[in-house]
Amino acid sequence: MKAIGKEIGDAIEPVFKEIESRLRIESERTLRVEPFEGTALSDIDWDEPGAVVVSLHTGVPTHALAHVLGVALQHLRQRLDRYPEVVPGEAEFDGGLMLRHALRDAVLGPEAEARLAPLGLDAHWEVEQRHQGLKDVLRGAARDWDDPLTPDHAFGALLYARFALDHPVEMWEGLKKDFVRKLPAVAETGEGVVQLIREHGWNSPGACLESLVAVRDELGMIEIALIEDRRTGAVI
Repeated sequence: MKAIGKEIGDAIEPVFKEIESRLRIESERTLRVEPFEGTALSDIDWDEPGAVVVSLHTGVPTHALAHVLGVALQHLRQRLDRYPEVVPGEAEFDGGLMLRHALRDAVLGPEAEARLAPLGLDAHWEVEQRHQGLKDVLRGAARDWDDPLTPDHAFGALLYARFALDHPVEMWEGLKKDFVRKLPAVAETGEGVVQLIREHGWNSPGACLESLVAVRDELGMIEIALIEDRRTGAVI
């Protein structure tokens, strides 16, 4: 199978064909994969009439493309399966979008990775990018991140949870020590978030909804983040 002109192997092809078929039948849309040079490794655009466009960063090494595409396909599958979405609340500020993304990723990110795990895709490069990215974030984090009343505290706790839940154990151990040493209060809150997500899980749309609401409420984010239940249209 090829993506953005590169041969990426056949492991991801059955998933691609399944999502392509579901989009055509359930949403009357085609699925296109295109190259781009944005700030993320991938992007999904639902706004083009009659199509869903998955963009893959041209800088991703060929051996890592199947996994990057696989993550995007899992997010498409989550939407088709009516997994919940995090939407803006009544209040908004410059960092609100980033916080909502971090909340969503803390639950739906591990769910996507769990679905991909049986395929044995090469995620090493992507894991290394995430690892270095978090090290850079921690290096630049100010001490006021440890103030539980700040948005940065919630953001740090969500990052902690995401990495604790699905980063390779041997790589997470060092990062966890960095958190505890530099931002002990963030680490403590992050552990609480991890326990909430493990308690409610992510194995179904309902479980993800419960996890997102529980974490949102625990971090006091209700004014900036509402959770949409795509199964019913309700917003919590």
